[in-house]
Amino acid sequence: MLSSSTAILFCLVVLAVALAVAVGLRWAGAGVRPLLAILFAYIAIPGHLARTGALGGWDATPPPALLLVAGLSVLTGLIVFSAVGARLADGIPLAAIVLLQSFRIAVEWLLHRLYLEGGVPVQMTWSGRNFDIVSGVTGLILGLVLLRGVRVPRAVVLGWNVLGLALLANIVVTAVLATPALHRFPEGPPNLLPSTFPWVWLPSFLVQVALGSHLLVFRRLRRNEPPG
Repeated sequence: MLSSSTAILFCLVVLAVALAVAVGLRWAGAGVRPLLAILFAYIAIPGHLARTGALGGWDATPPPALLLVAGLSVLTGLIVFSAVGARLADGIPLAAIVLLQSFRIAVEWLLHRLYLEGGVPVQMTWSGRNFDIVSGVTGLILGLVLLRGVRVPRAVVLGWNVLGLALLANIVVTAVLATPALHRFPEGPPNLLPSTFPWVWLPSFLVQVALGSHLLVFRRLRRNEPPG
């Protein structure tokens, strides 16, 4: 049974990341409306759907929870490559975008706690197929280096970004395989996080922030100035 303390810690991580996103939008001068729209689409709507049980139809084709996550992923890409995304890429320092990925350290620790509590299969943790903590640790180190004004070779930042995106894709695929729709890991519990409150915010918000940050780094690297 999942403990309430783990759920509270998870909500605190979501809150911290939401505040970081709000600061980034304000930093880039994006205004209040984009912030409210993002919070509504990625947090309010998924949270409401999970609380009402609307995402629990895992026998449907496609399952509503996976359809929601897929739709939000497309929306993330559209935002990043829109005028709002251009403003974010131009207005937020590269160091801050990279540093944001360090929240994945806390997420991986929480997934490990969920595994110990019987909430997710081992494959979704660092003891199984999930190596996403590498993105968090290296993002913290690289972000701090960039924050000090060190001129990091563009190839290093690009390589880190590609690696982080690949590791994100790896855990997303693993998580989908673990859902009741596929249940490819029958030795462990199915992954019900995408349809359960408040855990729905992991794929609907935190994963989207990680994805959007990686895409923003790609946009930022298209500019001529060296990273740092």
